[in-house]
Amino acid sequence: ASSWSCVMTARVTWMRRRWVLALVLRCAGGFEALVAPPPRAARPQGLAKVAETWAKASALAVVLATSSTAVHAENELSALGANGFDASLIDTECITGKCAVPAKACLDSDDCRKGMTCTAKCLGDNACITGCFAKYGNDAMTGFLDCTVEQNSCVKIAILPAGPFEAPPPPVAPLEKFDPSSLQGDWYKVLGWNSRYDCFDCQKNAFDARSPKHLAVDVEFAMPRPGKNRADSYPLKLSESMDFDYVFENGKLVRHARSVGHLFGLTFWENWSVIGQNAPGDDEWKFVYYTGKTTQNTYEGAFVYSRTPELPASAKRQVESIARQAGIDPKSFCLVRNDPKTCDVPSAAAEPQEQLNRIQRGLFVGAATAAEDANFEDPPLPAAAAATSRASSRSWLDRAIDDLSEYLEDPKQTATWLFNQQVKVPSDFFLTEEGTTP
Repeated sequence: ASSWSCVMTARVTWMRRRWVLALVLRCAGGFEALVAPPPRAARPQGLAKVAETWAKASALAVVLATSSTAVHAENELSALGANGFDASLIDTECITGKCAVPAKACLDSDDCRKGMTCTAKCLGDNACITGCFAKYGNDAMTGFLDCTVEQNSCVKIAILPAGPFEAPPPPVAPLEKFDPSSLQGDWYKVLGWNSRYDCFDCQKNAFDARSPKHLAVDVEFAMPRPGKNRADSYPLKLSESMDFDYVFENGKLVRHARSVGHLFGLTFWENWSVIGQNAPGDDEWKFVYYTGKTTQNTYEGAFVYSRTPELPASAKRQVESIARQAGIDPKSFCLVRNDPKTCDVPSAAAEPQEQLNRIQRGLFVGAATAAEDANFEDPPLPAAAAATSRASSRSWLDRAIDDLSEYLEDPKQTATWLFNQQVKVPSDFFLTEEGTTP
């Protein structure tokens, strides 16, 4: 047994027309998984049954995996996890019907299955879930969440209404005369206040004005990826749409713009206020404060843009002053690592989408009942595929040990490792020849 109530047992079970010694992993919340000597390949109808039972077994993971964009907000979904698995939130017919293709893609992906299991064990803890995405996130996991959560509402976990929202004014007044066209082109995030989004590596934003008050934004960043035999980072790209609507309250400007985007299966809506920028002719930078929400939670954040990968020395004193005026401790900022050493590391490649034999796909079937299904049989393999299967069988035990260790790991340790990679501003970062800002 472990701190998150998982128990591993052994049993002899009838599989693929023979008796097999299998290991069964059961965790709190209803998740059950099976490890057994790997079969060869499943017929399409067999895979459909696996997908159906796996979707049911991993439903808790879907419920708890969708709040990873929260920042300085409450863990609303943690209450869901604390109360256990509510089957009424899940429409399994919707998952296996409308989302059969992404469900199968996730089933075929080692990382997607492990990622969904990882998020289930987080029980709604946002930081923990972010760690799961950093370690296991891939296109299959994103596609499964996109389909089941928002596109088809197979998982009914909306806490807040969808759509933009009116947030309280920023802690300091936005710049009265701000020209959206000054954002045109490429910017780096160099300082961040939001540890779950703004502090990850290699953050580059590209703005493209489609009209005087409408900008398209391409966002790139990378999460450090823990674990042996893995790439060093998980690169992410998304697009936002930003409209400058200049909202006033009692004659005072309270917001410059609204934006909308999509990440980890959820749409997010944000209110942006530029609260500082460079003087004409100086090195360019922008200080942005924002509030945001998904259908799961609300959050806030702040960051500093620069045209260069690091904040210009000439901007440090002004940035520190604005942070203090906004009630933000400048020492709470992180330094975003945009250096070539960090950003040129090997990144996680997309997993092959072609049909792979079960050994190549991994050892775990999502639920023990799926593997025990009488209809779950293996047709003969062609000679070439059989040779590959025999070669792969030599390392089955090693793969089983690796898989077991990742399924049994404490996901909070992964999250701790992830956030420990972030770099806080050093104590002397804002020092200038004239000393710190009073």
